[in-house]
Amino acid sequence: MVAKKKSNKTTSNGKTEFANKQEVSVLVVTGEHSGDLLGGDLLNELRQLRPEFSYYGVGGESMMAGGFETLEELEKLAVIGFSEAIKKYQFLKKLLFQIVEEAKRRETKLAILIDYPGFNLRLAKELKAIGIPSIFYVSPQIWAWKFKRIYFIKEHIALMLTLFRFEETIYKEYGVNAKFVGHPITKRIPEKLKKEPALPADLPQLGEGFVVGLLPGSRTGEITKLIGPILGTAKLLHEHFKLKNKRIVFLLPNINKGKESLIIGKISALKQEVPDLEIHYLWDSSLRVMSSSDLLLIASGTATLEGLFFEKPMVILYKVSYFTYLIGSLLIKSKFIGLANILSGMEVCREITQNEAKPKYIFEEAREILANKKYRDKITRILTETKERELGTLNGAKLAAKEVAHFYSELKASQS
Repeated sequence: MVAKKKSNKTTSNGKTEFANKQEVSVLVVTGEHSGDLLGGDLLNELRQLRPEFSYYGVGGESMMAGGFETLEELEKLAVIGFSEAIKKYQFLKKLLFQIVEEAKRRETKLAILIDYPGFNLRLAKELKAIGIPSIFYVSPQIWAWKFKRIYFIKEHIALMLTLFRFEETIYKEYGVNAKFVGHPITKRIPEKLKKEPALPADLPQLGEGFVVGLLPGSRTGEITKLIGPILGTAKLLHEHFKLKNKRIVFLLPNINKGKESLIIGKISALKQEVPDLEIHYLWDSSLRVMSSSDLLLIASGTATLEGLFFEKPMVILYKVSYFTYLIGSLLIKSKFIGLANILSGMEVCREITQNEAKPKYIFEEAREILANKKYRDKITRILTETKERELGTLNGAKLAAKEVAHFYSELKASQS
């Protein structure tokens, strides 16, 4: 285990004597970089509210930047797919019980478990058995699959902090102590937007034409499967609106260096075929593209949540291997794929999947959105309402920190 230790002393009986006896030992555990970012923001806010808290556990650079002591390298906890989960089972099992022993040794008062539910829910059960209450930050997606986890959560989690409002409602219906704190993207997106490269200056203004964002995803598999249908749709839209004397400009941002040559090659081939097609390849400018577009052709995933933040009409695309789609169909209970639709509770943005993810089908919906202002405005209105209701508009980390501080105050009062 990797440990960044403080200057503690070990007594003759083997017990650790901590440098500051007034400190309250708090365990914080995450297993992913997204959780580390959340954890870093949360701990920064908590330091203002609870300066006596001393933090250790498992985290990455964001959490360690404020003095957090990590017991293991975050990268070692990364698990992608079933086969890797099996390979890492023994390592994770050993780590779990090492954390529990460390929690005993430090006389830990509270645990904050951030996402990573397969590991952290089991950890919460072991911690409860030794009298340490757990706050869980970022609800598992029980509304999509494994809903029965809610009974386990009710028994072993003292407080659930949710990113979406509808999750709080579900938990309260089942008697779980839950608080909606809002999603971190409401704070992060404006900050990242300022740092992204500028877009081409000569874009159509309101009423002159349209800007369409082409977002085939960030993962290698989804880019490979969706770049063809998306560029094919761009060609059809160009041809259609050219006949209407409407200018249309396409912006394609990318963050996957490994697929850059493929994307640029596909764009070059398309521009040779259609020389007057206006399409710009951009590096790491996805948020600027979203904010400036009238329509997004977008791969299903976190990006649709960003599209919701900007309240932009989307055509949501999903195309995977037949085997993956079959397994997903059996396991996932949600009626929708895109987060914008899941949060809306309706298919406000059309989802086009698998064999239907072809230019002619994508084009039909995209054309209707661009040509029919009334339809476009209706989508935008529903997305605006969903964003305000489900994401919140305040600093999620600040609200989460207040809930943690309040929980600890009540915990202390009940023990005195």
